[in-house]
Amino acid sequence: METAQYMKLSYDKSIPLSRKQRYVSMGYMEIAILPHTSLKIKGKYALLGIDPQDNSPYNGAILLGNLTGKVNQPKETVVISGPGEYEIGGVKMTGMRNEEDVLYSMNIDGVEVLLGKVKTLEKMQHKLKEHNIVVVNCDNVTDSSFLTSLASNVVLFYGEKATELSQTFGRDNVKKMSKFSTVRDKLPAEVETVVLA
Repeated sequence: METAQYMKLSYDKSIPLSRKQRYVSMGYMEIAILPHTSLKIKGKYALLGIDPQDNSPYNGAILLGNLTGKVNQPKETVVISGPGEYEIGGVKMTGMRNEEDVLYSMNIDGVEVLLGKVKTLEKMQHKLKEHNIVVVNCDNVTDSSFLTSLASNVVLFYGEKATELSQTFGRDNVKKMSKFSTVRDKLPAEVETVVLA
């Protein structure tokens, strides 16, 4: 009975929401660089570590390469290191393998994100659909112009060769930042290039 009453409640629109509360209600997400070329992806209900080198309490730890021996995560952290269908805290993801590496397509609060190493993305580009955000692990330099067919809003470069690889992307306005935040309704209309450093 209490559940039914709770579900009928709605917020009073005459009371202004703080900026942070609006982001949460709209599906705010954040992608931040961590030491050792690791990432943190934060959604409304999930915190994901990408190749994490720390023992922070993530809901999920995603491994792009063969790092299974290097992961030092608490027991409650779900470690994802292979192809398949996954869901963690409302984040739906699909892992796809190409030779030794895996890339991940995920939906984080309504934002389609593609995550992978540049060589893996290049080899699998014809099998992939367009995503709002493409997050590229830059472990080597190659022609990255193919990424325009994969990203509709933002390309995020990170890793050892991020600055160098972003220059091959062919964009003049490359932004450098330590974290990228957005909401689904505020994604840029034209593709932005960001280096996470």
